[in-house]
Amino acid sequence: MAANPDAPYLQLQHCHDGIWYTNFCLDSSIDNAKNFEVRPDDVFIITYPKSGTHWMMEIMGLILSDGHLEKVDRSLLTSALEMINMDQTFPKSKEEEAKNPVDMSPFMEILDKAPSPRVIVSHLRKDRFPKDLLQKAKVIYIARNPKDVVTSWYNFLGKSPFLTFTWEENFKAFLDGKTAWGPWPEHVKEFWKVREEPNLLFLFYEDMLKDPLEHIRQVANHVGRPLSEEALQRVVANSSIKQMKKTYEGVAEQKKEGNMLVELKFLAKGVSGRWKNFFTVAQNEEFDDWYAKQMSGIDIPVTFE
Repeated sequence: MAANPDAPYLQLQHCHDGIWYTNFCLDSSIDNAKNFEVRPDDVFIITYPKSGTHWMMEIMGLILSDGHLEKVDRSLLTSALEMINMDQTFPKSKEEEAKNPVDMSPFMEILDKAPSPRVIVSHLRKDRFPKDLLQKAKVIYIARNPKDVVTSWYNFLGKSPFLTFTWEENFKAFLDGKTAWGPWPEHVKEFWKVREEPNLLFLFYEDMLKDPLEHIRQVANHVGRPLSEEALQRVVANSSIKQMKKTYEGVAEQKKEGNMLVELKFLAKGVSGRWKNFFTVAQNEEFDDWYAKQMSGIDIPVTFE
């Protein structure tokens, strides 16, 4: 993907150990993730990018606050394990970045000092985590149909003035495993293979859309925070895409212009099947062939329609 020469460093991507990452990710944090000290009451939300990460973050915050929006603790909902502390001023040009360098402090340091229970978000592959992750922490993994993932990724980054790439280039990069956080098939398959582990709850984004109440109930029970029916209804209502957009607008009003969390638009349509507006017939056939080869021998019930 071509980059504008005037792009701030943080808005670009780099390759580390054969995997592409956004420059928000620190190589040191990626390497140190295997040694991250997991606590017994930690909750890890792990996804491939654009697979419902921020939706589950909001759901977990609401579960821990009994569904009351005003009580949600957002102190850890600003970044992922492998990223920098993103709650700071975002440079809009390389010149501005040079004059006011961003503090590259690892978000991992904030997590280390955070009180329990911690809700920890990551897009890293399974082999990057501590070996005792599934023995100690509760883990929620969300898989989304990859046609919508590649579409959502394009909508997320494709409008950036600093990354100039076409839909066709984005499509090819995804099939080649050159989008951020690496190839989708390996990421999903690693967690699917251990889906029977008691501490892992493997969910599908499309199923959550169809029946949010039942899946939120599953999540609450999985993390040891069962909710009353009244509280469940509050979580469902306050984690809807419509309400989340209002919530994020409210958070943005409290932060100054240029803040990274204000500039990045994480929420889109929150729907399934949007890929049909982007894929050509030829691309759909190419994707289906690629998917059949990549997922041969492993039957993951992904819903494309």
